[in-house]
Amino acid sequence: MKKEKKMLHRALDGETSRSETRFLRRALRTDDRTRAEFEALRKVVEASGQVRVEVSPDFTRKVLEGVRETTRRTRQT
Repeated sequence: MKKEKKMLHRALDGETSRSETRFLRRALRTDDRTRAEFEALRKVVEASGQVRVEVSPDFTRKVLEGVRETTRRTRQT
């Protein structure tokens, strides 16, 4: 199942090869546990695509300033 679980994640991201896709299709047809895991992961991916986060207009600037400051401090040590 460990191999299938990694492939399920990659399949949902569209990153499986043809042979992996064939392997997963067969597993999904024949293995209830793999099919249940796939459906659970698919629902999570679908729901996460619906999440919207609002950030302030200067969010990017603040993050970049923080990164620069952290980098500067790291180089001084």
